[in-house]
Amino acid sequence: MRSSSTDSGPATLIPWGTLRLRLTLLNTAGAAIVIALLLLAVRAGVRAALFRTADEDLRAAVRETTLALREIEDLGLVVDALRRKSESHAERDWFVQLLDGAASTVWASDNCPDALRRRPVDETVVEKIDQVGDFRWARRRVGDAAGRPIYVRIGMSTTTIDRSVGDLLRFLIPIGGGFLLLTPAAGYWLALRATRPIADILETAGRLQPTRLGDRLPTRDTGDELDRLSSTINRLLDEVAGYVDRQQQFVADAAHELRGPLAAIQNSLEVAGNRARSPEAYQTTIEDVLGETRHLSKLANDLLLLAEMGEADTQLPADVCDLDDLARQTVSMFSGVAEEHAISLEIRSVGRTAVSGDRQRLRQVISNLIDNAIRFTPAGGTIVLSVANDFPHSQAVLAVADDGRGIAADQAARVFDRFFQADDARNRGDSARGGGLGLPICRSIVERHGGTIVVTSPGPGKGTTVTVRLPLRTAA
Repeated sequence: MRSSSTDSGPATLIPWGTLRLRLTLLNTAGAAIVIALLLLAVRAGVRAALFRTADEDLRAAVRETTLALREIEDLGLVVDALRRKSESHAERDWFVQLLDGAASTVWASDNCPDALRRRPVDETVVEKIDQVGDFRWARRRVGDAAGRPIYVRIGMSTTTIDRSVGDLLRFLIPIGGGFLLLTPAAGYWLALRATRPIADILETAGRLQPTRLGDRLPTRDTGDELDRLSSTINRLLDEVAGYVDRQQQFVADAAHELRGPLAAIQNSLEVAGNRARSPEAYQTTIEDVLGETRHLSKLANDLLLLAEMGEADTQLPADVCDLDDLARQTVSMFSGVAEEHAISLEIRSVGRTAVSGDRQRLRQVISNLIDNAIRFTPAGGTIVLSVANDFPHSQAVLAVADDGRGIAADQAARVFDRFFQADDARNRGDSARGGGLGLPICRSIVERHGGTIVVTSPGPGKGTTVTVRLPLRTAA
C-alpha cells in the first residue's frame, strides 16, 4: 500500500489540523445550517399555507351564514344551523357568534372565547380577518330578512394549526438528523478524494532531491485547478532539471577545458626544472607557459562574462549605437590580423544603422564573429562583414560570411553550446584554438538586446555565415 506524506511526519501529529478533517467539519457545519434553514422554511411555508386555507374556510362559512340570514326570517333556524356547524367542526375548535346592531351578543356557541364575547365591533368595516392570541376569526356585517344589521363572527383556535406544524416538524427532524449523521462520512469521503492530488504532490515533493529530479507529479487529465497545479509544477521541475543538467555539464566542460592548459603549464615547468637548460630553452618554456596563461585568462574572463550575462536583473545601457560605425571600427582593428593570415577582410554597408544597447557589448559580438571567421578561414580566403537595414521588420541585420571550412549540418545546431568545438577545430593547432565560448557569449549578448543570432553553412568546406538581427531604432 502506498503511503501518503500527509499520513506521516510533523504535520500529522495533530490530526485536527489536517485539511481533509477541516473540510469535513466545514461540510458538516454547512449541511447542519442548510438543514436548519430548510426546516425553518418548511415550517414557515406550511404554517402560512394552513393559515391561508383556514382563512378561506372562515370566509366561506361567514358568507354562507350571511346568505342564510338574508333569506331566512326565523333567526332560530339560522342559529340551529350554526350550532350544528360548530359541533361538526369541534375537532378544529370552530366557534360562532352573532351580534346585533348594538354590538351585543345575540347568540354564541359554547366554545366561543370570553375575550371575543366582550370584544367591540368595528362598525366601519364590512368584512375582515383578525386574530387575538390563539384565536382567529372572520367577521362580516349583514342585514337580516327584516333589514336589521347583524354581525357574524366565525372563528377557530390556531392551536390546531400549530399542532399540525409541530407534527410535521417532529416527522422531518429525525430525517434531517439522519442526513446530518451521514454528512460527516460523505464529507470525509469527498474531502479524501479532493485532497488526494495534494497528497500526491506532497509525496512527490518530499522525494525530490538535487540528485533525483526525474520524478513528476501525476496528472488526471481533468483540467481542474489541481490538475493545472500539477502540470505547472511539472513544467517547473522540467526547467529546474534542465538547468541543473546544464550547470553540471557546464562545470564538467569548464573543468575539461581548464585541465588542458594547466597540465601543459605543469608539464613545461616540470621538464624545465629537471635539469639545467640553455637560456633559449628557458625562453621557449616561458613563452609556452605565457601562452597557456593567456588562454586560461581568456577562459576565466569568458566564464565571468557568461555568468554576468546570465543574470536577468542586470541592466544594459540603452544608448543609441551606430552598428555601421561599430562594424568599421572592428574591421579596422582586425585588418592587420587578417593581412597576417593572408585573408581578405571586407565590409559592405548601407550607411547609418541605429540600434539601442551597450556599445561595448555589441562591439564584442562583432569582434568574436570576425575572430572566429579568421581562425577558421584558410590563407587566401575572404571574409565579408555586411550591415543592412530591414525596415519591413524594423531590424538591423549584421552578417559575417567566410569561405572557410564550413560546418556539418549535425554540428551547426550545437555551435552555441558552451565549450563546443567542431571535431576538426580541435586538431588544427593554435591557429584555430579557442575556448568554445565565443558564440555562446555572442548569443547571450544578442538575446539580452532583444535580437537573434543564427549560423548557416552549406556544408564542410563551403564557408559559414553568422547573421545577427537586432531591433532597429527609428528616428523617433
